[in-house]
Amino acid sequence: MASDDQEKSEKASPKRREEARKKGQVPKSREIHSAALILGGVLGFSITAPIVMSQMRKVMVQTWSGFSSTPMTETSFYHLAMTQLSGTLSVLIPVMGMLGAIVVAASFGQHGWVWSTEALAPDWSRLNPMKGAKKFFSLQAAAELIKTLIKFIAVGGLSYVVIRQAIPAISTAMQAEPSQMLAIAGEKISKLALTTGLLIAFLGAADYLFQWWNLERSLRMTKQEMKEEMRQSEGDPMIRARVRSAQKEMARKRMMADVPKADVVLTNPTTLAVALLYQHGKMKAPKVVAKGAGFIAERIREIARQHGVPVIENKPLARALFKGVKIGDPIPSKLYRAVAEILAYVYRLRRT
Repeated sequence: MASDDQEKSEKASPKRREEARKKGQVPKSREIHSAALILGGVLGFSITAPIVMSQMRKVMVQTWSGFSSTPMTETSFYHLAMTQLSGTLSVLIPVMGMLGAIVVAASFGQHGWVWSTEALAPDWSRLNPMKGAKKFFSLQAAAELIKTLIKFIAVGGLSYVVIRQAIPAISTAMQAEPSQMLAIAGEKISKLALTTGLLIAFLGAADYLFQWWNLERSLRMTKQEMKEEMRQSEGDPMIRARVRSAQKEMARKRMMADVPKADVVLTNPTTLAVALLYQHGKMKAPKVVAKGAGFIAERIREIARQHGVPVIENKPLARALFKGVKIGDPIPSKLYRAVAEILAYVYRLRRT
């Protein structure tokens, strides 16, 4: 017997992909979020560092000035603390907002906008120990383990190299002024964060490709599933046939109901029948209200005779109207003369 992977030889249909998306099953990598956060933080810090440091310096100066110039009471301490807190938040909130926007952009860039309540719903099947064991030994679990090991080794090794190269600069900074010490420390930390972010971005890109491949693999369908989905979307062939049959029967009944209103029925004389109606002043040309072959033609002739509608044999005209004019359509101009002669004959019969 073929395995599931061998049986699932068909690519996922659009419907299956949409259902998976509604369940929150989209390719995504947490490492891309981490890399975007780190790299965005480095970029944001490099741009806003002078402003942040200046604002923090003002907050600290105001705080210490308050301590030295105002007697410390419960009320003054509270106002001083609120002033320091508001000053700090005014610096941190824009930075945190920028980082949050970067994370959202990284998520949106991976899979677009996805809102799934099904992913938030409790899944009691997760409590099944057998199902948990299968997940533990699955390809996804193995990939997560390998990814974690690679990330630990790569980031650890990179940090070791960067810190080792920075040791001489750190030793020099220990003997420098505080401002120089902070500048050197900020430079080395930024370099470490930048290289770490780039490494994690590389790992995230590889992980995203794996997640995409694994999702595509899990969504693949068997030929039987494709047939079932097509049947569900288009309807069962037997049901469609019955619907078409019912529609034809209803159209036939409506057509037969118009035969008594006709002015004349042209016949082949046995195999075809075409009923014509003309209302002077309301119609530009006579129109076909009913037509049929075989049993239908016989039924049209029978109803016409029951209601006193003239039945006239005219093989060429009956064939031309049957083949060239749909029910409810007016006759073409090239047949005006022939039909006019028939109608004139019918009107003379009525006057006699």
